[in-house]
Amino acid sequence: MKKIVAMMLALMMVLGMASFASAEGGQVVSTMMGGGTPLTMDPALNSASVSGNYIRNAFVGLMGHSFDADGKAVLSPELAEKVDMSADGLTYTFTLRQGLKWSDGSDFKASEVASSWNRAASPDLGADYGFLFDYLAKNADGTLNVVTDDTAGTVVVTLVNPCAYFLDLCAFTTFYPVKVELTDIQGVWATNPATYIGTGPFVMTKYAVDDVITYVKNPYYWDAANVKLAGINSYLSEDNVAILTAYENNTVQYIQSIDPTEFARLQTAYPGELVFADNLGTWYLLFNVYKDVSPAGKQLTEQEQAKARFALGQMVNRYDLVTYVTQGGQIPATGFYPQGLSDASNLNVRAAEGYGSWYTETADVSDVNENYTKDQVTAAQTLIDLGYAYTGTLATGDLTFTDFPSIEFAFNNAGSNALVIQYVQETWNKFGITGTINTEAWATLQQKLKAGNAEAARMGWIADFNDVVNFLEIFISNSGNNYPRLGRDLGEYTKATDVSKDAGMGAYWGLEGNQTWVDAYDSLVTAIKAETDLTKRSALAAQAEKVLMATGGVAPMYYYTQPQMTKPSVKNLICLNTGDVIWTYASLE
Repeated sequence: MKKIVAMMLALMMVLGMASFASAEGGQVVSTMMGGGTPLTMDPALNSASVSGNYIRNAFVGLMGHSFDADGKAVLSPELAEKVDMSADGLTYTFTLRQGLKWSDGSDFKASEVASSWNRAASPDLGADYGFLFDYLAKNADGTLNVVTDDTAGTVVVTLVNPCAYFLDLCAFTTFYPVKVELTDIQGVWATNPATYIGTGPFVMTKYAVDDVITYVKNPYYWDAANVKLAGINSYLSEDNVAILTAYENNTVQYIQSIDPTEFARLQTAYPGELVFADNLGTWYLLFNVYKDVSPAGKQLTEQEQAKARFALGQMVNRYDLVTYVTQGGQIPATGFYPQGLSDASNLNVRAAEGYGSWYTETADVSDVNENYTKDQVTAAQTLIDLGYAYTGTLATGDLTFTDFPSIEFAFNNAGSNALVIQYVQETWNKFGITGTINTEAWATLQQKLKAGNAEAARMGWIADFNDVVNFLEIFISNSGNNYPRLGRDLGEYTKATDVSKDAGMGAYWGLEGNQTWVDAYDSLVTAIKAETDLTKRSALAAQAEKVLMATGGVAPMYYYTQPQMTKPSVKNLICLNTGDVIWTYASLE
């Protein structure tokens, strides 16, 4: 039945694409990124990687990406023609290109950068990434210190501290200018082609839930002369079978979200088309700290529950996971920071002195019993020491915990997620730890996490810019992506106990387990942003990761690659290790 549905979907897409291509003429590319219908298409409200790629079709920032003389994708001026930075690194002056227009043909003004950024930073909007504007100095009235001159076409930005990656932020979707007068707080405007007016290479012409987002070339884009595609069809599906069927039927030219069990066949059938692209990211499990995981008849402290959560993550054999389950060149995680992440002093913090490692014996066979890894024995012993009841022993290889509370686990079924969750569940079941597994649409899962209603979930984070701060800011108290709810209130979760009802807000955190999250973690992230001594900055970054890992709220599984398939006819597609896929200069042969 599933294959029949997929074939019907593929047929409908062929018909839809043929009509669209005929109507517009020229080259039309079709894609399936996975992830289904986006939670939002509002540049300021979005915090999902796939949605960001849809937004990039219609909007751009002061900075963007293009090809250099060697054909390498590089950060480059976009709406800005040039950028000047003061000697102290605190003031940036952007000079806009002359004659910039919105996609409706109206003039683009420098002041619209300031109004867009103030909207994105506004507490009333409550954007997940609103905290990114804390990098900017503020005026006495609370607005951002962004001075614009519409006549001269300049935008002058003052920062609180020097920020080596500020220009990268200016190429990030949260910083994309929008027509503020057309927007609303809910982001409804961003699903209506009539109000989805941008400055990007394409213009949205259709937005259909669980179906397709279509774009045509924007004639008012500043570099329209070099945009080869006449349009893009972005089909919305979370069904791996439907996605692959569409690719093999030549309905779409580019896909992500591929079942790992198909990798071997695809590499043989389509040589060179399946690529495991570099991604600067971490796939992890998360646990809501308000979930009380105490054993029956014994109340654990919040600090002890953190140890129990950490043990759950430590039980998973990450080496076997990437070797036999995901099979896409991923690297077993040893901490939250991924391989290749920089702290401004070290190009790869995972190999740098001073940084910790938490899953170092994930594949080493235990001396206690060959059926366990050394990490699994350590994790099991932690639970024994915390007082969980069990039968059997580690020595005989039949240890089973009998009173670990069942956990409700949520995930979205895209790519290898289902296989990974199944592997994790089987690992926990081996130790008697059970979980209720709920498959959610990606948009639904995001809403559930934001409300605090998920006890545990899968999550991934791919860098927006290459610095440790980007991975730390996820979990600061006012981050909308802080799904373990560290430093956040209970939300809508209804199953907290008297002990866990203030888990996120109490003084349970830090290396000594006696600080609030604001004092233990937020203050470290603030200090890292302000620190100009690179040696001290590295030490602070290493400490912040230790504080995060000690909560047991996150359990990194592996460092990402991005399995993707691209038809040989597609040329000049920009794919960055931040997960950004940019179609501005792509073409079809």
